[in-house]
Amino acid sequence: MTGGPTSGELPDLVPPMQAASVAGDPPVGPDWVVEVAWTGHRCIAYVQPGRRVRLLSGGNNSMSAAYPELSEPLLRRSPPGGMVLDGTLVARGEEHAVRPRLLKRRSARHRPSDETIRRIPVDFQVADLLWLDGHSTTDLHYADRRALLDGLGFASPPVWTTSPLPATELDTMLAIADQKGAEGLHARHLRGRYHPGGRSRFWLRVPIRRTRQVLVGGWTPADPRRPDTVGTLLLGVPVGGGLHYVGRVGVSLEQRRQLAAELVARRLAKRPFSGEVPADAGRHASWAAPELVGLVEFTGWIGGGRMRRPHWRGLLAPSAVQQAGWARPPEPVIETPAPELAPPVEPAVAMSPGPASSGPAAPEPVAAEPGAGEPAAAGQVVQARRLEQHFFYNSLNTIAALIRTDPMRARELLFGFADLSRVADLPGTSTLGRELDAVRGYLQLEQARFGERLRVEVDVESGVEPVPVSAMQVLDVVRSAVQQEIEPLPDGGTLALVARRTAAGCAITVTAGERAPTTLLLAAPPD
Repeated sequence: MTGGPTSGELPDLVPPMQAASVAGDPPVGPDWVVEVAWTGHRCIAYVQPGRRVRLLSGGNNSMSAAYPELSEPLLRRSPPGGMVLDGTLVARGEEHAVRPRLLKRRSARHRPSDETIRRIPVDFQVADLLWLDGHSTTDLHYADRRALLDGLGFASPPVWTTSPLPATELDTMLAIADQKGAEGLHARHLRGRYHPGGRSRFWLRVPIRRTRQVLVGGWTPADPRRPDTVGTLLLGVPVGGGLHYVGRVGVSLEQRRQLAAELVARRLAKRPFSGEVPADAGRHASWAAPELVGLVEFTGWIGGGRMRRPHWRGLLAPSAVQQAGWARPPEPVIETPAPELAPPVEPAVAMSPGPASSGPAAPEPVAAEPGAGEPAAAGQVVQARRLEQHFFYNSLNTIAALIRTDPMRARELLFGFADLSRVADLPGTSTLGRELDAVRGYLQLEQARFGERLRVEVDVESGVEPVPVSAMQVLDVVRSAVQQEIEPLPDGGTLALVARRTAAGCAITVTAGERAPTTLLLAAPPD
């Protein structure tokens, strides 16, 4: 290996390099790649076969005891001379919302029990290689370091390699990162070297600047002796029928005068927020009826569902308010198994496996299995989140691999993945047409990964597209069929989806391999 010192002992310390902040427009040239920068703990892993694995934080503090489950997969892939890896520890299950609080609760336990490891799984996402088999790699170009890293074969939990994509897809990657709740992207130049403890213009952090709707639920005065003046706005968003506090934001002098009259006219004696408001924000606060809608730009979320670095963009006219435009705080973390907190099964829609329908008539409903309609166990929720995270990384790894051999198909899959992400993140009710678009996007990605092992037959009768359906309801059935009935088989199998109109709406029948068909009955809206 060239570009580094001669063979030797694994170094005790390689100070981690830091990404520089992007100045101006982010890079989009052919020599740049981008990847999602997930919120987590920076980790440098020192792997010495036959001896030990050391995990150090970005500040060079030991984290080895907190994540014992990472030692075996790291040692198994290490060459005899050891390796040093640079990456990020993330709480598994971040596909729909970043969960730094979940990771914090795991890392706070110095020596976790087996139950804690199972309940709060953590993945090590490896982004760079600093030492390999007795040689430093820091002087190599990033493209060469990355090729060596990919050759180590970290492709399954709990240790993954990240999936950089060409910077020409920057806008699509920014949209994906925005939907997934990440705070930004990392942009790396293919010829960039690793500078231990330093920064370089060849490794940049590109922030996500989100602009979302919020409600103004109160204000703190510029001068506590003059309560009708405005200093900062107290912001909230509608969540579960209440107003969830998401932070406060300063406003310009001109905006203060405009907002003061509007807020004083809406003054309330009691706070409108359904949850707690931090003491420092509520100390001198005046409350207001949450009727004013504004736009806020922010970069992400911090603990408790607060906006990170919010910037007030101004009020919105009532006619400009969009139902899909509200800021969406991260989902609350389930700390202990608590069945009452898990989402219930919908027995009125989810049917037990039954015979396939060969015509427009709906199959007869089958009695629910024992326990149908009861809340899912917390372990099931964690397992569902694992599948989401695995699918996310499998998809990006598939797209990244195709870039070298079939760039046009990789681009098509990337756009399909972005569309699938948007549909998957929709709250509440969708339409069958939109849901089937998500199903097709998912199957396209899985066919790229499985090749001839996954065969697909989709037969949709015209006119069923407007039928309402819970978001991801059909997609979840299709994914379960692929993952449980086709993926484990060496020769794979065929997944068939049939959608037929019924007198009440629509019947969806999904068949995979030897599995008995699963049917969903969907009711059309009244005329």
